[in-house]
Amino acid sequence: MTQAKSSSVSADTSERASRGLGRRRVLAALGVGLALTLSGCGFQLRGVNDAPMAITELDVQAPITKTHDALRDALERADVQLSDSAPLTLNLGKVRENVQQITYGDAGSIKRELTYRLTYSLQRKSDGAYLANQQELQASSLYYTNDDDLLNTDDLRERAAGEVNRDLSRQLLERLRAIKP
Repeated sequence: MTQAKSSSVSADTSERASRGLGRRRVLAALGVGLALTLSGCGFQLRGVNDAPMAITELDVQAPITKTHDALRDALERADVQLSDSAPLTLNLGKVRENVQQITYGDAGSIKRELTYRLTYSLQRKSDGAYLANQQELQASSLYYTNDDDLLNTDDLRERAAGEVNRDLSRQLLERLRAIKP
């Protein structure tokens, strides 16, 4: 009788396990289906590009750097025409860069923080009035370096700089969206 009871218990346990595995597969398939549906319909997280830009044309005055090029590209992707004859001038200042070492140690990886600060102003050409005067954008990114892999350090820093540039671009677009010329 003990053997019959134990074999029925093990059959019951394996049946429950297969039902649980089936449920997991169905839930995973539903999750994947939902993610594909949302990405297919253009769903974007964090409300990026919600409102159209009221500013449709800008004259951008800035030094030629990777950060300023990224900002120009972001403006163009937001359907802002860049032209010398635009009614508004966006003055972008010099990027102030700071790299701070967060962790210290003799061995292992070192955590660093790359921070960019950028001052900008937005000015009407017709009367010289400032719509935004000496506003500052700041973005930072963390990255890890290792003394044993010095060749990879520059690549890691470049990746962090790319993240910082994307964040600065997002911040600038958000602030410009709020301005009604």
